[in-house]
Order: sequence, then C-alpha cells, then structure tokens
Amino acid sequence: MWIAPIPVLFASLITKPREAFVIAFAAYLIGRLSWLPYLLAVLPLPLAVIFTLLLPLIYALIVVGARKINLGSPHWLSILAFPVLLCAYEYIVFIFSPDGTATSMAYTQSNYLPIIQLSAVTGILGITFVMNLFASLITRALYERKSIRKSLGYAGAALFFVCLTIGYGRMRLITPVKGKKIEVGMVSIDEKSYAGTYSHDPAKEMQLTDLYLPEISKLADQGAKIILLPEKAIVVSDSTRPYILDKFSREASGKNVMLIVGVTHWKDGFYFNDAWVISADGKLLKDYQKNFLFAGEKADGCRPGKGAGLFLADSVQQGVAICKDMDFHQFILSYSKHSPAVLYAPAWDFKMDGWLHSRMAILRSVEGGFYLLRNARDGRMTISDWRGKILYEGNTESGERTTMLGSFSLASHPTTYARAGDGFGTACLFAAFGFFLFMFRDKTSGYFARKREEEKLKRQQFKR
Repeated sequence: MWIAPIPVLFASLITKPREAFVIAFAAYLIGRLSWLPYLLAVLPLPLAVIFTLLLPLIYALIVVGARKINLGSPHWLSILAFPVLLCAYEYIVFIFSPDGTATSMAYTQSNYLPIIQLSAVTGILGITFVMNLFASLITRALYERKSIRKSLGYAGAALFFVCLTIGYGRMRLITPVKGKKIEVGMVSIDEKSYAGTYSHDPAKEMQLTDLYLPEISKLADQGAKIILLPEKAIVVSDSTRPYILDKFSREASGKNVMLIVGVTHWKDGFYFNDAWVISADGKLLKDYQKNFLFAGEKADGCRPGKGAGLFLADSVQQGVAICKDMDFHQFILSYSKHSPAVLYAPAWDFKMDGWLHSRMAILRSVEGGFYLLRNARDGRMTISDWRGKILYEGNTESGERTTMLGSFSLASHPTTYARAGDGFGTACLFAAFGFFLFMFRDKTSGYFARKREEEKLKRQQFKR
C-alpha cells in the first residue's frame, strides 16, 4: 500500500489526463476485486458491482486532480495534493457513509504497530496521509531525477516522514504498562444452538440462557473476574426479560464476576440490540442499545439507540459498544473524551470479515487510548491494549463453541486525538478546498501558461 500508488502517480505525470484516469481506475479496480467475494456475500449483486466500481472511479478522479496540481505548479506544496485530496475524501466518507470508516486505507496497516500509533494523534486519517505522502514524494523524486539535488531532496523527505512516524510509534510502544491486572473470559456457544431462536418461543429463550450460564460458571471458576458474551447471545421478550435478567444477575453475584451480555430484546413488531452490563454484586449498571445498525437489522425492524454506553465500575470509567458502533470514529470519540480504561464490544461478524472487522475496532482503541475486549460470533475474540497490540485472540468463524481466557490492565491512557478530535480531518478539508481553487484558477495567467509549456516540453523530452 505504500508502494502501489507510485507507478500510477508517475504514469499520470507523463501521460494525458484521459490516459492517467484509465491507468488509475484500472489499477485500483484490480485491487478492489479482492473485496468482491465478500461484497457478494453481504449485498445484492447490483450494489456489490456499484461499490466495486465506485471507489476506483473516485480514486482515478483524485489522481487526475493531483496530476493537474503537480503539473500546474512547481511549488513543493503541490506534492501534498494527492494525500490531502485522498484524506479529504475519506473524511467525508467517514461522516456520511452508512458504513463509517470501513473503506479507509489505514486499516491495511493494522498489523504494523509502530505505524498505527499515529492514530493516537491524528486519528486513522494520519495513517492514510503518511502512506500516500510517501508515494507522492517518491513519485516526484523519480520525475525530477535529472536534477540530482531535487530528486535526493524529495527522497530524503519521504525517508524523514517514514522515520518520524516509526520513531513516534516505537516510543509509544515502549511506554510502561500501568494499572491493576484483571482476568477476563469470553465464550460463544455453537451457532447450531440458535436454530429457531427468533420464533418468539419463551422455551427457546430460556434454553439459550441455560446454555450460557454453565459456561460463565466455568470461566469464573478458572479465575475470570469479567466475562463478555457476544452480540445477540441471548433472546428475551418483555415477558421473559425480568426472569432471564434475574438469572444472569444471580450468576454474577454468586460468582463475583461482572457480566457483559449481548441481548436481542423483542417488542411488538420490532426489537432492540442491547448489551447488559451486570456488576459483580448483581446490579444492572447499563442497558445499552446499539446505535449503528447494518442494513439487515433495519430491514428486520431493529430500533437504534441513542447515546454512548459509558458507566462507572469500581470507580473506573468504562464503556460498552456493539459491533458496527466501532466502525464510526466520531461516535467512539464521544467515549474517548471521557478517558475510559476499557471498552467492551459484543459483536457478530460475517466469518470472512472477522479479521478486518476486529482490526477496525482495535484502531478505535488506539485513537482513544483504551483497552478493547471484543467477543464476536462468526468472527474473532480479541483482547487488545491501548496501543493496538493483541494480547489474546480466539477464532469463532467455524461457528463452534469457543472460550478464551486472558487478562488486561485496567487503566486509561488519554490521547491527543481524544482531546483534539478531528482537527486533522478538518485541516485536510480546508487544504483540499484550496487545491480545488487552484485547479480552477485563471488559465490565462502568464505565469501558469509559461509553466504549462515548460511541463509539456519536459514530458515530450521524457518520451523521446
């Protein structure tokens, strides 16, 4: 992802706009096709095709825009055009897309801990920016290769930004761990146990509860003080809710464990996707409703909640969010501003996206400086720290019963991003607006006309 844009950007500088567009579109489409099997699994065919073609189209337009700016001005600031336009586009998508940050390039770096630490300062947009600034600088170094001084200057700047990013990341990674260590357990029962779950049968609702309670008891006996169940782990209706909640509360107080339970709560003609947080003394600390729903939930009549799932336990600020909530950086920023020590995330993935969706959530924890405990059906169980380091991981993609034990340190680590918010994204928007003004400037200007002729002559010489 750091290198792939370089040949595309370089080709754009030595070809006509139409050719540059085709090259950029084709290159991005080839990469985007890796998503097609996943999109076909979760979307109707027309939408899958649209999403497959839309991003390459936008990427090609950005490349052509950056080309126009780079060839229209010799100023070094033109090098920022490509990363700025790309980040401005991503930021707009983050705000308005029903899928939040899902398409960000930043997630490709999830396994590279020194790189992702940048999100603690700028949010994940900073990762996208640095990756593509590197590509833009190397491209200019190649384009200016006849001038050794300029070429080395641009290559040196690329190396500087990479070293600066990695250096900051390394410093953050060696920060000592603080806080009280707590044992935690996770369990997800066999998916076959959910057959007939949504028939509104009280006996089936009780059966799910009775399957989970022994698993909770076993984890508690092995030392777990916090036990997290996945999204929609149990099903309740208005008639069964009091009884089932009482059973979990009794189990929590009897075993002296805090429980986080994913709940489908049926009402007349609709339902809520909830998460119960039950304290070690059996009290319901939080009944949180999922804020961001995927299309299937909306079609099934699920009602979204409103507001963050923050709560105090043992005088420590903590939080709960459910699955897709973690895709929305501004929503989780509302948690981060309160410096929670940990966020619990019951989830339910689509098997093939288990790795990606878990890593998207983990990037939120780096932005906000908190530990993340995530238990997903048909996905991944993860316990990760505030730097995005995965401490423990389990795999539930087979649909079979899975349990995991681990530990984490209960302490918050406030970040610059949590305090400053989306300042970097806003700056990219303003910078992109400035670049747009430049693109549509007065083309009859003598200075710009002269520069265009110089660049045209340079391209002709290069082709010869």
